Amino acid sequence: MTDRGDGSPDSGAVEAPGAAADAWEPGDGPAAAAAVLHLSPDERAEQGIDDDDVREAFLTVVREGDADAKDLRGVELPAIELDRLTVEGADRHPVDLRGATVESLSATFATIRLPLRLDEATLGEVTLDEAHVEEAILADGATVTGDFEAFEATFAGDVEFEGATFEGRFDVDESTFTNDVSFDGATFEGVAEARGAEFYGASNLLDDNTSFTGATFADLADFRQTTFGFTHFERATFAGEADFQEARFDGDAEFDEAVFEGFADFDEARFDGDTGFADVQFEGDADFRGAAFSGHERALDEDVTFERSTFAGDVDFRHARFRFVTFAEVAFEGVAHFEEAEFDADATFADARFAAEADFDETRFREDADFSGVEFAARAVFRGAEFAGGANFLEDDLTFEAAHFGADADFHNAEITSANFVDTAFGGEIDFSGARFSERIDFEASQVEGDAWVDFTRAKIRSGEIAQPADDWVRYDLTLASLGDVDLVAADGDHRRLLDFFRFCRTEFTEFDGHEFDFSGHRQYLDRNAWAIHEFHEPPDADPDYALEMTPEVIETTYLKAKQSAAAVGDMKVAGEFRVKRQQFSRKENLSVVRDSSASTWTRVKNLGRAAENYFLGVTCGHGMRPIRIGFTFVLAPLLYVPLYAFGGDPFRTAAGQLSVAEAATAEGLATLFEVARFSYISYTTIGYGFLGPEGRAAEVLAASEAYLSVVLSALLVYALVKRSEM
Repeated sequence: MTDRGDGSPDSGAVEAPGAAADAWEPGDGPAAAAAVLHLSPDERAEQGIDDDDVREAFLTVVREGDADAKDLRGVELPAIELDRLTVEGADRHPVDLRGATVESLSATFATIRLPLRLDEATLGEVTLDEAHVEEAILADGATVTGDFEAFEATFAGDVEFEGATFEGRFDVDESTFTNDVSFDGATFEGVAEARGAEFYGASNLLDDNTSFTGATFADLADFRQTTFGFTHFERATFAGEADFQEARFDGDAEFDEAVFEGFADFDEARFDGDTGFADVQFEGDADFRGAAFSGHERALDEDVTFERSTFAGDVDFRHARFRFVTFAEVAFEGVAHFEEAEFDADATFADARFAAEADFDETRFREDADFSGVEFAARAVFRGAEFAGGANFLEDDLTFEAAHFGADADFHNAEITSANFVDTAFGGEIDFSGARFSERIDFEASQVEGDAWVDFTRAKIRSGEIAQPADDWVRYDLTLASLGDVDLVAADGDHRRLLDFFRFCRTEFTEFDGHEFDFSGHRQYLDRNAWAIHEFHEPPDADPDYALEMTPEVIETTYLKAKQSAAAVGDMKVAGEFRVKRQQFSRKENLSVVRDSSASTWTRVKNLGRAAENYFLGVTCGHGMRPIRIGFTFVLAPLLYVPLYAFGGDPFRTAAGQLSVAEAATAEGLATLFEVARFSYISYTTIGYGFLGPEGRAAEVLAASEAYLSVVLSALLVYALVKRSEM
């Protein structure tokens, strides 16, 4: 017989001579007791040895036997009761019951100070409630046909049940495992309960303190409020509900390649080490509400990974908290709830797929977030989400590059530092209303189908680029938005109709710390389109619900803001043209008041005067932008009076004379017309040489009006020249 080094014999079961067994009585030595234990139940019955005698023989062997006596491999024992006993031996050799069959084992309130070998043993019901097991229990491949109960038990040594089968209920509620525990490959056919249990581990002989690698839980697995050290559940199968509510994992926790066929409940769980859920199959709903993933152990590149996992049902991460986390290539087949979750470090969702709604309402991303290549087949909600960035993990704090939104994308009131939406496809409503981009945005949307419409109503964009794809241009609603240094470009370089796809409606072209919107790059477009920016190319049969309608007053304000923006960057040409457009719509607004029968008479009269003044300035000098027009008007205005002076009859007679229409073509008639024109210019310029003057009453009035008109037109000419010089 050889010793394996742990005090247990490796081979050579003790043969029990019949004579020794016949002679045994309670009080005999451990060798005789061992011989009794090796008898079959039928042999014991023939010799009159009852179950109480067997139990007494077992205690004798345990307490007094040496290694040979404790070699009980393959024995068949009745129910063994050790309740409230202190079980210890003369030495620390284990009690070797490998391959044995024990009807039941009860050790409630007992203290066991010897190692137990139960490999490949078959046990009935095992009861260890409030027991203190100070040495190892080694039971690889064992089968427990009844319930296994160990409520509030304490296991100070290693506990190994690798490949074991528990056919009944497994209950270790509130038990404490202070050393390494292994249930690798074990099968739990009944309910498995470890509520409030503590799996600490301390020996450091294993990479994990507690391991259920490859275990199968055929029914409920209840680990509520359980505390783990380093834990492994890789490749475990949970056929029923897996309940880890408020469980705490102080060390690394590995669930890679596990399968959760039922409900997986990690509500309020705490993961203080690195956590692995890679390649996991969640076939039912999963609940991680309020779970916290702190990381720090650095066993993984990320503090927690769900990479390549599948959530076939709904998954709930509401109020969960993460440090470095990856959901890369994860398949979310049910609704994914991330409302008010907090990502304290980088978060990666690259190439994930959301088949149902993805809800990130009010979620906080305090460092970089990667959604590149993500497919959102249903509605995606990021309302009120915050993307702070700043970790330099990504070139942009937030990226949706090459992402695909098959339905609505809701970023209403989102707070974003810098974002990349290049080559992003959209198929439903695209809502960025009220969103704030405090640093930069790069946006190049493409259409999945139909007419994509990006709503930037009331959005604030400090800088960046909004680009149109080569085909199927996208429309942008910038109503009440604030734009800084934002470039609007076409990917194919065709800017001829670019601004038609941007709705400027009371848009604020704002200066953000030196970042200002510049219309200079769009002069060619603006000049060709009469400097109109309020016109928007709507798709056929469109009936959009705008935040603000294009009334004359609204359009006037839109051009005022555009004019101020152009002036701020020193482009006075553009500023002036926008001023002209503003005045045109100001006139329309005044006329709308004139037509309003509900307005007071005085109000209507005032607005009529303003409209007339506006019209006069527009016709004469283009509101200061057309000095050539006012120049010609100034020079040619006196000729307007010539027909009246020449052909108007006595009331319009002047010293230059009059003539009939028939006489106008004669030499004398032409001379008279010249004199009449000269009189008009003398009156207009108020030179007054004295040899030509008005004679009729009407002529006197017209001559005076000419003098007044010359003053007005000369003032307008100076006004136009000054405005022009400012450009």
